[in-house]
Amino acid sequence: MVARLIGWYHGLFHLAQVTIHDRWVKRFRLIAFLAASSIATQIVLRSALGSVGLGSILPSSILTILVASAVWLIAYPAMWLRMATVVVEMEAKKEYAVILHEIHKLHRHHDAAETEARDPPLVEIEVPRR
Repeated sequence: MVARLIGWYHGLFHLAQVTIHDRWVKRFRLIAFLAASSIATQIVLRSALGSVGLGSILPSSILTILVASAVWLIAYPAMWLRMATVVVEMEAKKEYAVILHEIHKLHRHHDAAETEARDPPLVEIEVPRR
């Protein structure tokens, strides 16, 4: 169970590391972070102000929490989906590069065989000296 958890965490770390420079992942991370921060701030402010009797100062905090929750519920899965998409694209590019490399190796070998068939090898002829 622990090895499985470590493997899962390592996979998430690898996913985050591979996609760290993707601009959409950065945007979704920022939106998810801001939404989560907004939710936490609103909850803390509401409970702090409520404990001193000033809970009515933030009448729209429930609405703000709902909006921030909706944004977070969209941005957070979108971030992970984009991260997975980037990794799949990278793996596909790697596989394509390997296949293309193999094709080029075969093509070079094919070209070399055609060149040898077209042009007979040069034979050195010794010219007798007088």
